[in-house]
This record gives sequence, structure tokens and C-alpha cells, in this order.
Amino acid sequence: MKKQHKTKKKKSISLKKITLLFILYSFTYLTVFAFIDFYAYYAINPYLLTILSVLLGAGSTYIHVKKRYHTYIDHLVERLEE
Repeated sequence: MKKQHKTKKKKSISLKKITLLFILYSFTYLTVFAFIDFYAYYAINPYLLTILSVLLGAGSTYIHVKKRYHTYIDHLVERLEE
């Protein structure tokens, strides 16, 4: 008995979808950090929060694309693409 290897073609993701994922992830992080900063009486520098949310958004987008996750954010991206 030979084991047959089935190869699946990986579906490529368009640049538009990657851009929308990045924007949504960054906006989500920025919103969470803004709420935290609001309850900390604006003690944290807003530029630092913006840079941190962009970096985390880029990292989350990379992991999302690399691992091929299919979460609710994909449904949001599909609705925005229409």
C-alpha cells in the first residue's frame, strides 16, 4: 500500500484583501488602545499608541495570511470588497 500525496494549490490572496486586513487589524488595535488610554486619563502618548497599533496590525496581517486563518474579519473584508 502506497500512500498517495495529494497536493493542494495554495490560493493566493490579492493585495486589496491584504490591505483591507491590515487596515481593519490596525483600526481594531488603535480602538482598543484608545479605550485603555481614555481610562488612564490620557497618560500614554498617542503617537506611541498609533505606531504600536500599526506594528501590531502588520504582524497580525502577516500571521493571518501566513497561517490561512478564516475568521470573522474575513467576512468583513469580503463585505468591504463588494
